[in-house]
Amino acid sequence: MTNETCENKSIGLNNIDKIALSSWFGIAGLAAITGNAVVVWLIAKNASLRTVSNIFITSLAVADFFVGLVIAPVWISRCLYSDQYEHKFALAIDYLWIHTTVATTFNLSCITLERNIAIFHPLRYQEILTEKRCFAAIATIWFMSLALPFSRFFINGDSSAIMALWMAFTVITVLIPMIIIVLSSVRILRAAAHQSKRVVPSSNLAKQDEIKRNKKNYKAAKTVSIVVGLFVVSWLPSLVTSFVNYFTQSGYCGLLYYYNTVWLWVEAVAFTSSGINPWVYCLRNRLYYQALNRSFRSRLNRASSFNS
Repeated sequence: MTNETCENKSIGLNNIDKIALSSWFGIAGLAAITGNAVVVWLIAKNASLRTVSNIFITSLAVADFFVGLVIAPVWISRCLYSDQYEHKFALAIDYLWIHTTVATTFNLSCITLERNIAIFHPLRYQEILTEKRCFAAIATIWFMSLALPFSRFFINGDSSAIMALWMAFTVITVLIPMIIIVLSSVRILRAAAHQSKRVVPSSNLAKQDEIKRNKKNYKAAKTVSIVVGLFVVSWLPSLVTSFVNYFTQSGYCGLLYYYNTVWLWVEAVAFTSSGINPWVYCLRNRLYYQALNRSFRSRLNRASSFNS
């Protein structure tokens, strides 16, 4: 089908939807920039937060930060010009979507797998998760997030080929990570709940240390589960919409309507998680909370001393 055959169809957002979605992306983007910048700053500033576990959290925070810094403005532009048949920066927008989605979902998968190792192999944790292996995993994630989207530049104009490519990307970047994250989180919560209920004699200091460690892992597991729950709620509409659109292909006009209307709403839901993740980590993690208090108190004290 050509552009002319779509002239009589309503493709794009109305003015109210444009304002609503642009505001949504703007608020979510600002929250993502602010929250994730604070997380990275706290980890860089406080030696107590520079742990193996936080290496993956830092990588996720950087990915979420770029969602707010780059993706939010780009999708605001998509909302404002949604009534155009083909956005002039469509390929660049697609590349950025795939890049940020891979970086976010793959980092979340690594975080849940790291928690699995911490709970099920606590004695071998440092042996399995060395800094070298963690940095290698993160480097692999970022390389894949930059390399995979290039395939989009080789397919253009054929709506069926584009939809097949998007279906493949949806499975790789959303469905597979979602399965890994959900199954890992369920396994983590069941094991952590079981370990936290274990009763040992109070005189056995080694056992007491084990219980303290298990309770710490259980709280961390709950935090991960909250983030994972937000991820599933945020990305499930995108996953379902992609499958529905693929199996009910309605030609060029249907693809344009999907890309310029429906997809904007489901992506607004998806990328909102990038603005929520850092606040979950800071509010639920005692070390983050303490580091945040210390950092801001010291800055307030310096400011008051300077003013005095």
